[in-house]
Amino acid sequence: MMKNRLAQICLTLAMTAGVMVPLDAFASSASDWTISTSITASTLDSSNKIVVNAGRCRKLFETSTGEVSFVYKLASTASVASNAVYTIKYARGNESCSKKIDSETSDTCVTIAEKQPLSADMTFTVNRKISSLSSAESADECEDMSESNYLYLFVSDPVNGIENEYTVTFTLDYKTSRPSAPTNVSAEAGGSSIKVSWDAVSDATGYKVYYGAEGVSISPDDYPEELSGFNTASSSSTSITIKDNVSSDTNYLIGVTSFDANENESTIGEVVTVETVSSDSFWDSYRAENADVDGGFCFIATAAYGSTQEPHVVVLRQFRDTVLMQSEGGRAFVKTYYRLSPPLAYFIKQHPTARAIARTGLWPVYGFAWLLMNHPIALWSIFGFLGLGICALAGRRLRRRKVAKAAVPMIAAAVAAGTMMATPDEAYAESPVDMMVEIKAGPYTPDKLGSAFKQHFGDKSGFIVEGEYDWQFWRGVGSLGVGFHLAYGNITGNAIEEDGSKSVDSTELHWLPLRISLIYRFDYLWTRFNFPLTLYAKAGFDYSFYWIRDGSDSIANSDGKKGYGGTFGFHAVAGIAFVLDWLAPEMEKSFDVEWGINTSYIFAEYMYCQLDNFGKKGAFNLTDVATFHIGIGLEF
Repeated sequence: MMKNRLAQICLTLAMTAGVMVPLDAFASSASDWTISTSITASTLDSSNKIVVNAGRCRKLFETSTGEVSFVYKLASTASVASNAVYTIKYARGNESCSKKIDSETSDTCVTIAEKQPLSADMTFTVNRKISSLSSAESADECEDMSESNYLYLFVSDPVNGIENEYTVTFTLDYKTSRPSAPTNVSAEAGGSSIKVSWDAVSDATGYKVYYGAEGVSISPDDYPEELSGFNTASSSSTSITIKDNVSSDTNYLIGVTSFDANENESTIGEVVTVETVSSDSFWDSYRAENADVDGGFCFIATAAYGSTQEPHVVVLRQFRDTVLMQSEGGRAFVKTYYRLSPPLAYFIKQHPTARAIARTGLWPVYGFAWLLMNHPIALWSIFGFLGLGICALAGRRLRRRKVAKAAVPMIAAAVAAGTMMATPDEAYAESPVDMMVEIKAGPYTPDKLGSAFKQHFGDKSGFIVEGEYDWQFWRGVGSLGVGFHLAYGNITGNAIEEDGSKSVDSTELHWLPLRISLIYRFDYLWTRFNFPLTLYAKAGFDYSFYWIRDGSDSIANSDGKKGYGGTFGFHAVAGIAFVLDWLAPEMEKSFDVEWGINTSYIFAEYMYCQLDNFGKKGAFNLTDVATFHIGIGLEF
């Protein structure tokens, strides 16, 4: 009896195992499949769902074949039973299909493939017309749809009675109700820009402006997908200033649409016509008053070496093309360089001494570029040794601070035991002081540029930010040092039309001063009496790059003379600083021990700056004789 029961149990286990083997082998699942489609859409989420808006629906009908492709791919790592098969069905117009392979089909549930053998790493394509998938029979029927169409991939193992192991579903979700078109559209034109505004649409998430020179066709209620020959600009607000592809003395037709969260775009609402008129940038007006002020264009390496074919220039150009232009960051650097370098290049080109200095300064750049392109291992080895050296120096300085920090309690203990006398300064070993860093900002108005400046910028004040690094080479009653400054300032105004009125075109003046200063700081009151005020004075020489932009955001051009260059000058500064350490002396000691920051302070300073090439005729005068900065500084 026991043997029979044991045999029955073994037989049952064997039968169960025989059934389970195919189940274990059938381990692939819906997650092993990836689906791609020829439908151009911004999203395809993890559930294989794509939203079809009105514009996308219309374009699907306009494809050359009228068909949409769906590509199914099974991962090569998926385990597939030898008896596995697949079936594909699709359902139209909010209908769904039975997930039984052998069920009957109807007009709303159509079988594309039935019980086809399935193998690992399998890829196949399904092509279907959009009219066979959706309830829309033509592009015009795409409007105001709200339905979902489904494509089903069923995987089964009929030999082992597994009718539907899993299903892969692709959903086309039609949401084609367009938002309302914007109303009260208005446009105001300058010479190189057009300002367009309109009323908000309640269900819109953004707007698109269509504009084209007179001769193109646009009318109210046009579908934007059917427009041709138009430029476009997008905006998240109810106005935009268009600057691309705008020319003066030209009639433009303009229409505005709104779009919703599903990227449904309204039809064209009101169509307005506007004519651009000529306008003068600040550079035009300034050149009219100062014809002897020149400009020019040349890049730094070419200006320094004198030829685009010079071997050093060739290497640097190859470095630009093969290294910098291959990355997003590199392309951004090149773009910035092209925007800022012309003034410096022009100056270098005009002065033999500057060319010699520039060639010397370019040697490290040339060497880096040549090594990177020809011997990268040698370059990285050099950087490695430099890194080790920097770490060694930093570690040495940190060890000195730790020794100083450890000495404080030892000195205090000795004083307490009466074995030595110590002042507070001896109990706290302050680290050496030899440099300072400052960040400052304030108004700056180069209003010595004649009536042209007043005409374009009015009473506006420019704004400037500046960074400064000081090296202190002497300390006694106060300190003497040398400062190196880099600043940037700008001011924005309006271009002027022929009748003298302000245009919607903007015009901008930018300047980039480089300064070197001799600095005296009278900090004796703080270091000797702990009084938290320091007086200081600075004086030195400047060289400032400048560039002017017109309404199209391009470098302004007047009679072939481009609006950029450079100007020499000098500055003088008087200031007062309040030492923040006076408010928190213990924090000062902690900052010194941990970071090497001896003193932190806030300050205000008055600056006289004369930037007119020392009065030379034809100079671009960036002088401001009365300005001030406020900022914060750290002493190391």
